[in-house]
Amino acid sequence: MDDNEKEDGRIDLWYLLESSVEVQDLITEAFMETIEACRSSDATYARYAGAQMHYYSSRCRAMNALLQNWMLWDSDIIFRSALECATRYLFVSIAEGPERHDRTAEYTELLSEIEDIHRTDKVRIAARNNSDALQSMLLSGAALPPDRLEDLRSRWPRSRRSALKQRWSFSEIVRVLQQYKRNTLDLTGYGSLLHSYSISSHLVHADQTAMTLMFDRATRDDHEREMLEQAHFCRLVTEQTSLLFICWKAMEHALARTSGRLDITKALLDLYEISRPFHDEFGRSQEHLYKHL
Repeated sequence: MDDNEKEDGRIDLWYLLESSVEVQDLITEAFMETIEACRSSDATYARYAGAQMHYYSSRCRAMNALLQNWMLWDSDIIFRSALECATRYLFVSIAEGPERHDRTAEYTELLSEIEDIHRTDKVRIAARNNSDALQSMLLSGAALPPDRLEDLRSRWPRSRRSALKQRWSFSEIVRVLQQYKRNTLDLTGYGSLLHSYSISSHLVHADQTAMTLMFDRATRDDHEREMLEQAHFCRLVTEQTSLLFICWKAMEHALARTSGRLDITKALLDLYEISRPFHDEFGRSQEHLYKHL
């Protein structure tokens, strides 16, 4: 691949990123309208959705800033956070009737109580082991008062904590989402995101798989590495936008509401078309390795 071809490819990728941001803005606008429509009928769910959308959108902005600097692995790390946010949001959104409020309470209150216990245990250890008296004091101040901690421990024995945390684990929620199919919301393909989650998890934990992935990338020949990086870039751009779209549609589904924003669907499909050649080019370059499979 000569320099002109590389430059042309990068221009197309920057156009993809700019287009993705524009689509995200359209979705966010529609999402906010949906949230406002929900406030009078279900203020609790509206508040929950608004907080989740804000967090997710902020992660997208962070990803895009990293992508502009071609920091693909770092963007992948941020994507894990965005993906976990969206996945738990969808778990709440597909619940019907009182179950939706129960799941919202589990997320916003009960899981927070469990984390308060864990955080207190950790800050106490940190305070004991900190040689700076001022830092030790500040750390101790983050711990729960003894009576509050005792109350939470009595209500949340280890077995009960483990059961709720398992219910809200990423893999367990994905298992539930993959079984969800309705006329207005089909999540049966959600498991396709498990690979992205797995890659980002390795990078977050800096395990040997992460080191191997990065070494493999760095040691490929220039042409193959360029194709792989371009496909990687496209995945990060399109997946974050697709997921925001799914979250918005999930809220519309939960409210039995249809906005009729076909312009957003078309704009998202256009993104896929821009990114497709990069995926296809890398895929074709690897066919000789997988023909026997």
